[in-house]
Amino acid sequence: MSRIHRYEGEDIIVEFDLSRCIHTGDCTRGLPAVFDTKRSGRWVHPDGAPATEVARICAACPTGALRCISKASGQAMDSPPAENTIQPVADGPLYVHGIMRVNGKALNTFRAAFCRCGRSRLMPWCDNSHRQSHFHDNGKIPYPPAPAAAHRSAPLEIHVDADGPLTIDGPFTLLDAAGNKQYCGDKAAFCRCGASAMKPYCDGAHRTRGFGRDQ
Repeated sequence: MSRIHRYEGEDIIVEFDLSRCIHTGDCTRGLPAVFDTKRSGRWVHPDGAPATEVARICAACPTGALRCISKASGQAMDSPPAENTIQPVADGPLYVHGIMRVNGKALNTFRAAFCRCGRSRLMPWCDNSHRQSHFHDNGKIPYPPAPAAAHRSAPLEIHVDADGPLTIDGPFTLLDAAGNKQYCGDKAAFCRCGASAMKPYCDGAHRTRGFGRDQ
C-alpha cells in the first residue's frame, strides 16, 4: 500500500513513498541540505537547493520512492532512461529502471525495486526483508555476456506470477551488480522466492520450496 508524503517548496513538491523506500541513502548522501533524516520534524526541505538539483536526486532514487513535481506545470520533473535496465543488487533486490506496467497497471515512476528474497511483506516490492533473512546472492549473471543488441524504446510489461517468478516482457539490458552489461533481451523470468540456483533467473525452485506469497 502506498504511503505518500508531500513536501512543498517554493517551486517544487517532493513526494516520498515510504512503502518504496529501502534506505539506500542515495538522497541523504547526494543532497544533505535537502534530505536529512537527522533533523527533527520534516526530513525533506525542497528549498534547500536549486529545484533542478532536487529533481536530479529524486530521479536517481533507485527504488522510485522519491518524485519531484514542478508547481508551475504540475508535471513530474524526471524522464525515462535512454534504455530499460534490470539489475540484481548483491544480497538485495532486483532494480528495474524504465517505463513499466506491473500486472497491467502503469507506474508513476521509472524506477522500482522488486523482492528477490521471498520474504517481503509488500510483495512484489522489496521492503528490506533480505537483511533480516540473510539472503545471499552476489549479483552476478550465470550466463556469459551476450553481444549487445540494438536498443528499442518500448515499455516493460511486468507480470507477478501467483506464487511464482517475476516475468518481464519488453526490450531491456541486464546488468550485473557491478553495473556491467551482460545481456540484451526481450523476455525473462526472475526469481522472487529466493531459492533459485540460477539467480537472478527463476529455475522453478518455488514449486518445491512451497513459495506462496501470491503477489
